Amino acid sequence: METLRGGQDEWRPPSEVRNIVRDSTIEYLVQAGWIQGDLVVNLPPPREPVDTAAEELARSVRAQWSAEVAAWELGDIEGPLAVRWLARWGATAPTDSTAPAGGTASAVDAIAPRPARSDRLGAVADTLLGLDTRRLLVLGGPGSGKSTLLAMTVVLLATRHLGDVTRRVPGDRGVPVPLLLSLESWDAESVGLRDWLVARLTEDHPGLPRVAGAHPARRLVRDGRVLPVLDGLDELPDHRRAAVVRELNAVPRELGFVLASRTQEYRSLDVRVVGASDIEALPVSPRDAAVHLLRTADRARHEQWGPVLDELADHPEGPLGQALSTPLMIWLARRAHRPAHTDPGRLADRARLPTREAVESHLMDTVIPAAFAPRAHDSERLHAPGQWNPTRARGWLAFLARELERHRTGEFAWWRLNRARAARLLAIPTLVALCVVLAESMMAVVTRVEDTYSESPQLNIDLFDRNYLFGAAVMATGIQLTTLQWYGDRFWEPRRRANPFKAGAALRSATRGASVRRALTSLAILVVPAAFFLLTAQGMYHSEAFTAQAVLGFILPALVMLVIAAPADTVDAATPDELLAGERRAGLLTLGVVAPLIGLGSAAHSLLTGHGTVDFWVAFAKGMTGAVIVLVAVSPWCLWVVSKAWLAVLGRVPWSLMEFLRDAYGGGLLQRYGGTYRFRHLRLQEHLAGRPAAVLPAAPLPAASTVAGPRQPFTVTGPQPLRPHRPEPRTTHPAVPTPRLSGFLDHPPPLHELPGYTVVSNDHEYVVDARDRRLPLGHWPLCGLFMVLAAVRMAATGNWDNAMGWTSVLFWPGFALFVNVAALLLPKMRLTLRIDHWGITASKGRHRAAYAWQDVLAVRVRQVYVRGRNQRVYGPHVRLRPGAAEPPRMFRGRDGWFLVMALHVREAMPPDLTDALARLSGGRWQP
Repeated sequence: METLRGGQDEWRPPSEVRNIVRDSTIEYLVQAGWIQGDLVVNLPPPREPVDTAAEELARSVRAQWSAEVAAWELGDIEGPLAVRWLARWGATAPTDSTAPAGGTASAVDAIAPRPARSDRLGAVADTLLGLDTRRLLVLGGPGSGKSTLLAMTVVLLATRHLGDVTRRVPGDRGVPVPLLLSLESWDAESVGLRDWLVARLTEDHPGLPRVAGAHPARRLVRDGRVLPVLDGLDELPDHRRAAVVRELNAVPRELGFVLASRTQEYRSLDVRVVGASDIEALPVSPRDAAVHLLRTADRARHEQWGPVLDELADHPEGPLGQALSTPLMIWLARRAHRPAHTDPGRLADRARLPTREAVESHLMDTVIPAAFAPRAHDSERLHAPGQWNPTRARGWLAFLARELERHRTGEFAWWRLNRARAARLLAIPTLVALCVVLAESMMAVVTRVEDTYSESPQLNIDLFDRNYLFGAAVMATGIQLTTLQWYGDRFWEPRRRANPFKAGAALRSATRGASVRRALTSLAILVVPAAFFLLTAQGMYHSEAFTAQAVLGFILPALVMLVIAAPADTVDAATPDELLAGERRAGLLTLGVVAPLIGLGSAAHSLLTGHGTVDFWVAFAKGMTGAVIVLVAVSPWCLWVVSKAWLAVLGRVPWSLMEFLRDAYGGGLLQRYGGTYRFRHLRLQEHLAGRPAAVLPAAPLPAASTVAGPRQPFTVTGPQPLRPHRPEPRTTHPAVPTPRLSGFLDHPPPLHELPGYTVVSNDHEYVVDARDRRLPLGHWPLCGLFMVLAAVRMAATGNWDNAMGWTSVLFWPGFALFVNVAALLLPKMRLTLRIDHWGITASKGRHRAAYAWQDVLAVRVRQVYVRGRNQRVYGPHVRLRPGAAEPPRMFRGRDGWFLVMALHVREAMPPDLTDALARLSGGRWQP
């Protein structure tokens, strides 16, 4: 505040005194005295709601990735590793100083390649923001620091958007809010980039301030207020990588993005990102690696690092120098040898570590014991952190890595733990057995109570004894379906839940979490059965009892369930622990509130039909038990508990799995992407999934043994003379890997090697003639699901001890077996495929499709959809030019693609077919 008045001895009237407040952040201003004249207040312009939403998003993103950067130990070390990059920038946006003399502003010419450094990200960010097209490729080899650069760039851009109040640095609303996402969750073949960004923003940040009464995600994406930072392009299959690049090229120029990929995987694509600058990581020099290791080590241990520094100086091209040329391996070396009992000098032992692969394998093995070293105890934890056996910890991590590799994913979600083979075989039967035990135990108790204390006449009919049990199970199923449809959730998939004890916030989240279509569908599931039930009961005896049961046991529990299952209305993205805690709380409240309400409806029906107090409690117990059986079967938390328990019994995972994952994250082995965990690097996941044998020096094999060729017949023409046995020196040969089903699925054999297939292939045509079954054999999973539902129903009704109950369960495997027998007995259907210089012709029985090359724009492998249903198989598809004749309905896929022929359960296609498409399609084939 400045006061304009005279000097100390000079007096002026109050009318000449002026108080001026400039650039103040005060909320209230109080002035005592007389006010002469007018009071002028210049308020800042009101903020747009979208600006407020962008600021809240930037604050959440900065908090999330600042924690990740701190966990990766990137920003708080004394000697940050300066990774050198080679930047090739495109044209920058025109400014007044760069406008040509003619007066018309144009883009500045592309800048020649120039070096950049990871410890000077400010210059990189300035250049990126100044580009005419904000598209940047981050390339590099495995472990070269791409993900690290992305995370630090996200924190920097979010900080620039928000500013720094402590240093009086104002925020810049022109800087887009960075949004770091993994490409694994994006199906670029069916969902556009903008729609995917809107869905992720809505799901990860549901509590952003509303704009015009709606979530601001679409407005932020439409106005270019977010900058997608996309990681993991190289982790996708080839066809998905190409689909991502094509979709990125299709977005408007206003929506920039940053894309990271390994250099080799990106260069191998037939498509390129149009108009993008690129920045490529350079290998770390041995001198920089030595300086970094020395600066970050304790002074008392500098002598122990001496052999490593000498090896890097004397043999910069040696195995150690090659291994420590990436930031990942340098971090592993620093992290693995942080404990005082470790000896980093072993890294320089060429006898033990003769190759680069051996050094890298050694570092990835030794970092695990260092990551689980004992640390200070926290009173909020169940046990002291770091108290894990390193050998067992490696086995647990290896199990998780193998599961991720088997499912071809890099994200571990706790609710998908039941997909492990052991859990899949044991978890569902265990839940069914628990339901059977619970139902029969309850029925034994209530039957004893009825026989001892009840004064009402009892009917010795098993169906009447279990009607409340079965009716409650049906109502609980309807309530669960209503809730899932209202919020658009899926079975056994969690969502961050709101606190149901804050009823106002939960109700607000419940209203925001539903669309009009989903709400109408949910109301139809809720109201139609209830109305039909009430109308039917009007002319029956004790109609008021059925009305009370419908209201208390169906409608009221459904409303309570909507509040309990309401999604959280928070800005920050959910963590795995928060998701698990929300599901556990929702599951317990469901069992403790919703199930008793359903039981109360059954009890009210019993009371209003003239039964006594004992029968009231018996009906309550039956109804509550039936509801608990269904709610347990569909709860992600319950399935997680059972799956984790079985895997812990088998030694696959620890009992405190989430504590273990949290400690692995704190030790730098894992990183968090929203509600899932990922390994710190894909290289570490691959190493743990299949540990390679130590690479030892060996003499090269003869040339003849390394040349693959047809096997020669082995013929014995007569008795062979015995030869004296000569002991041969023992030699070690590499083990021949046993053929596995996963290898066959990922690398299918050529079609001409399959039984029943006839292939004619030359320079002019490729013709396939085969026979296939008329009935598909993929019905077993669906029949298995119905069998499980029938088993749950049998457990709820207690019919497991009679033939009728088992008939409903065994019907489904019998039906599946009948379909198999029918498929084998029916005459096979003819399949033909012809590819030549005219086009593609495919037929399946009496259905035929022909595509001329003049009408085909592209050929790709996609998932097969027939009449809108996903067939869970893949096959080549074609995209036709506008106006071209379309094939029959069964060949019509999704998103403008048309099926040629379904061939495989995975994206990989037979090599002879792909060669024919590449040779005869005239450049239209997109692998």
